[in-house]
Amino acid sequence: MKIPLLLLSFLCISCSHTPVSNTQVEPSTVGLSSARLQRINNLIDQHIEEKKIAGAVTLIARKGKIAHLRAAGLADTNKAMKTDSLFRIVSMTKPITSTAIMLLYEQGKLLLSDPVSKYIPEFKHQKVIEMLPEGSEFPYKLVPVKRDVTIHDLLTHQSGILYLASTGWFPNAKREQVVSFYRDAGITDGFCRPDETIGDMVKRLAKLPLYAQPGETWEYGLSVDVLGYLIEVVSGQKFDQFVQTEIFDPLKMQDSHFYIPKHKLSRLTADWNSDWKGSLERVTGPLIDGDLALCPNDAYATSGKYLSGGASVLSTAYDYFRFAQMFLNKGELDGVRVLSRKTVELMTATNHSAKHDATLLHSHGWKFGLGFAIQQDRSHSVDSGDEGVYEWAGYYSTRFSINPKEETITLFLSQTSPFGAHFGLWDKITALSSSAIAD
Repeated sequence: MKIPLLLLSFLCISCSHTPVSNTQVEPSTVGLSSARLQRINNLIDQHIEEKKIAGAVTLIARKGKIAHLRAAGLADTNKAMKTDSLFRIVSMTKPITSTAIMLLYEQGKLLLSDPVSKYIPEFKHQKVIEMLPEGSEFPYKLVPVKRDVTIHDLLTHQSGILYLASTGWFPNAKREQVVSFYRDAGITDGFCRPDETIGDMVKRLAKLPLYAQPGETWEYGLSVDVLGYLIEVVSGQKFDQFVQTEIFDPLKMQDSHFYIPKHKLSRLTADWNSDWKGSLERVTGPLIDGDLALCPNDAYATSGKYLSGGASVLSTAYDYFRFAQMFLNKGELDGVRVLSRKTVELMTATNHSAKHDATLLHSHGWKFGLGFAIQQDRSHSVDSGDEGVYEWAGYYSTRFSINPKEETITLFLSQTSPFGAHFGLWDKITALSSSAIAD
């Protein structure tokens, strides 16, 4: 695929639906260096020229102001990336879902210590798998849970619920056995289920064995999909309606959707497979990694009833900036309070996962709060970041990071698979974002 040089530096300078251009400021006014931010442009352009990614949008904000917002490369074949391009943010949906749960918490409708079975009866009397020694008559046995799965367990991924794709990340016999139960029950990791609702899937999932006793391990998985259905049960609203009313509308996230309105479909960014060595291929059907089945095809982006708490949202750089800025402002944006200061402090505390580190995207030194990983110290890396930085990512190579100490937000949006290939690029972007601070 040949990418015209003109498109490498394509900028959207006229986006009528949101006042993005009106919010940009000269970097020096918020203590950032224009020359140093240019290094991010050079880095992204290099990756596009080397055909590692087709395109990307990057955003750097500080002290509530956008100092850098740039689109480069292609959004689709022969279509330039724009700053208002729509992305499948996949697991960056999880902080949004977690925020929705905390809104119900603030309304007095639930406690984090509540057992999930209080609201979803199928979670009663759960069992945990224990593998038996090799040579035993059966490979495993099922034992009762020591305690019920709680809402807090779901928020912190300590429920014992897995993703099917985890067999590729951390293979072992017990994981393979649990995932085989999932497959037999028709459980999937994604949102490609036009024939059922999230509640249908969650009720089946609840009856399957857990990988571990609740609270005894950190396992990234379908816990937040359970939270999506829990929101419906507790609020009495459809999940997407609750999020629209309580989060998207107050924050004026006008381009964030579970399913894209058809008139916005032309702004949807395509997915690309990359070998990270110079070969890019546009994905034309469902992209599957292990058993992770998401639907990147255009038709499914506009309709469906399966509302995944862990993966369904599509959004733009500007919209997600507004969501992140609300957190940086301790729960408020543009005079509208979404969360209380104390709730934001609760969500960003580092002791929720106790002794367990959040090691899927990071090494040791990162904990998991109520919706994202949080840097506890520098034992994970010496490259960049401060204690208290919190961030998460999406499967198609989208990432965000919030640094409360420096009042900065860093966003990188691409649609490139496999997911892990972009880790080095992201680490360089966060290092360049940090080193652009000039006050």
